[in-house]
Amino acid sequence: MKITLALAALVASIASTQAAQGTVRTAGDPLRVHSAPSVSSSVTGSLSNGAVVEIDCTATGTEVTGRFGTSTVWDHVPGGYVTDTYVYTGNDGPVAPPCNDTPNPGGNLPGLNARQSGYARSIANAAHTYGVGARGCAVAIATALVESNIAVYCNNKVQGSCSLPHDAVGSDHLSVGIFQQQSPMWGTPQQCMDPTSSAGLFYEALKGVSGWESMPIGTAAQKVQRSAFPSRYALRANEAVAICAQAY
Repeated sequence: MKITLALAALVASIASTQAAQGTVRTAGDPLRVHSAPSVSSSVTGSLSNGAVVEIDCTATGTEVTGRFGTSTVWDHVPGGYVTDTYVYTGNDGPVAPPCNDTPNPGGNLPGLNARQSGYARSIANAAHTYGVGARGCAVAIATALVESNIAVYCNNKVQGSCSLPHDAVGSDHLSVGIFQQQSPMWGTPQQCMDPTSSAGLFYEALKGVSGWESMPIGTAAQKVQRSAFPSRYALRANEAVAICAQAY
C-alpha cells in the first residue's frame, strides 16, 4: 500500500512539471485570451468553445467565477492567458508548472502600446508554430502595421463580425481583423479576427510564396496581400524587425 501511494505521488509530481492539455468549455461564447493573468489586461485573441489547447504553465491572477467554479488560476496557452474556470482539464488545481519565467513579458514592444504589444506577441508566437522564423514574423508585423496599425477591425458588411471582440469598425470591402483579410475568402470572421489564427492564415499564404525568405520584407508582404498600394509595406519594415527582435 505504501509503495502504491508513493508511486502515485511520484506520477503526480512528474505530471505537474509537464505541459498539459485542456478543453475550452463555455456556454457557447468565445473565451478571451489576455496578455496577462488579469481580466483588465489587453485581449490578444479568443478561443472557440470546444477548442483543445496546450497549457505550458499556470499563473495566479484575477479571481474569476466561471463554469468550473471560482479560481485565481490562469492557464498560459499560445497567445496569452485564459482563466482556468472555463478550461476543462480533469483536475481542480493547476495541471502545469508555474510560469516562473513569464512567457508573455510585461512592457510594451518598440513603438507599440499595451494592446498592440499583446497582439504582436501573438503574431510572433504563431511564427514559431508555423516555422517561418523571425523573418516571417517581420513580414507579418509589417503587414499588420500597414493594414490596421495592429488593431482588430470588424466590418458591418461581414455578418456577425462586430459581435466578436474588436477594437475598431472598418468598411473596406469584406476586410476584417489585424491583417484586413477578406471573409469568407480567407476564413471565417472568427478566424480572421483572432490574432493567432489570422496570423496562421497569413503564414500559410506566405509559405506558399516561392522564395519569400530571400525577398525584401515589403515585397514578401505584397506577394501575400496583393495590395493596390504595394510600396507601403517596405516603409514599416524596420519597425517590424525591431518588434520581432524582442517578441519572437
